Amino acid sequence: MDADRETLVEALRKVALSRPNDAIALAQEPKDTYVGDLDLWCVSEFKLNSAGSVEIKFVDRVKAISLLLDCVGGGEDGMSALLEALEETEE
Repeated sequence: MDADRETLVEALRKVALSRPNDAIALAQEPKDTYVGDLDLWCVSEFKLNSAGSVEIKFVDRVKAISLLLDCVGGGEDGMSALLEALEETEE
């Protein structure tokens, strides 16, 4: 995999596998949280209105996984390659 492809696969992996915990914590204390350390890869939109209510929209994980599968060739061989790539990026 070349560097650009690796970067793309890593970004899609983060989107597909990111947990919503940090986004929920941010929603509970939006003004007291430093976002630089949070895992917000799964968030597509975050709104805080003047009344203090928060709206979070999450990415489509199924679409991200589908794109990852397309990146590695699709099908059963593609699924094996995808799982290998995901394991490599976790190390």
